[in-house]
Amino acid sequence: MSKAVLIGNGLSVGLNKDFALPRITERFYNRLNAEHKGFVKHHMERIEKNEYIQTDFEEAIASIEQSYDALKNYYDFISNGNEGEYFKDSYNLEEHELYKHVKAVKEIIYEYTASILDLIDGHVRWGEIRDNLQGFLEWLDTIIDSSTTVEFFTLNFDLLLETILLETIGTENFQDFHVPRDNWNLIDNRRRFFFSPDLSQNMFGNRKVKLHHLHGSLSSFKDIKTGKTFKITTEDLRMHNVYKNIFNLNITPSIVTGGGKSVKVQEDPFKFYYNNFRKKMAHEDDLCDELYIIGYSFRDDHINESLCKRLEFERKKENPRFLKNLLIVDFKSSEEDKEKFVNDINRALKLGPRMSNRFIKNDPRIKFNGVNNIIEG
Repeated sequence: MSKAVLIGNGLSVGLNKDFALPRITERFYNRLNAEHKGFVKHHMERIEKNEYIQTDFEEAIASIEQSYDALKNYYDFISNGNEGEYFKDSYNLEEHELYKHVKAVKEIIYEYTASILDLIDGHVRWGEIRDNLQGFLEWLDTIIDSSTTVEFFTLNFDLLLETILLETIGTENFQDFHVPRDNWNLIDNRRRFFFSPDLSQNMFGNRKVKLHHLHGSLSSFKDIKTGKTFKITTEDLRMHNVYKNIFNLNITPSIVTGGGKSVKVQEDPFKFYYNNFRKKMAHEDDLCDELYIIGYSFRDDHINESLCKRLEFERKKENPRFLKNLLIVDFKSSEEDKEKFVNDINRALKLGPRMSNRFIKNDPRIKFNGVNNIIEG
């Protein structure tokens, strides 16, 4: 029986409340220098209310990315082609001055991304996991033991799910599509692991447990010179202060954040991970029989689109493919928040009032009060 497990930020919040988006954003903002605080604040203001919002660093990065895209598009125009040359000469514009702005904003985006990941790193410890996520760990053991295949899809940058799998079933019993390759001379010749699904399959076979970092992870990077994606161990990440030296190492974090996620996931390794998720949701020959959604806010359009496809198979007039199990787990506790969450799910998954699998109040497919509640009932 094929099972798919989608993990969102709610699992991390269950481990440590410092993983909550507003807390990460506040800590991130407070660490900025004065000129960068002003730059970020400008991109985190609600113009219509003239108020500063300090709840979601992704909103700020998305806004800054929009500024960069517009600036880069304009720079590309004036620096290439006869029309751009004519425009530049007509207004006596200095191309190199504009390029400095383009470069500065791009470096700020990389710097902010590295800063966020640096904040997230260090909060995942096995002792805390064992103490704070016991119910989830028991459920996970049951799910893996009873599965023919189980594919985990995490949206989180942290290494929480990876750490859990390493500690519970061991590195030789799950597949993350990376293989050991060279020794990285820039950090004392420590081992790097390159993203290579085909080689991973050849080396390790088809393991029943697979881990997909849909939006990347804090141990994954892209080599700017070669364009190759690789990961390093958490120990090496911390020992060599990789985030503090990221520009000297000529690498960028390999993650998806900010705006335009639907476009960004079309680049590897995200394209590979997302295509595997899409197969489980939308390809009839590869549909999951059971779907578990844990701590996900239903805010990512590209994820919601695939979930919609899986639910459409339940509503087919001929040969419907019902999910044997569908469970959504969230940390909401108040009745008001629960009701809003149910409405958010229906809106995100385009489930109208007359649809048979629309979610309702007290729906048995939804469990609230945190991830440890997943084994109750």
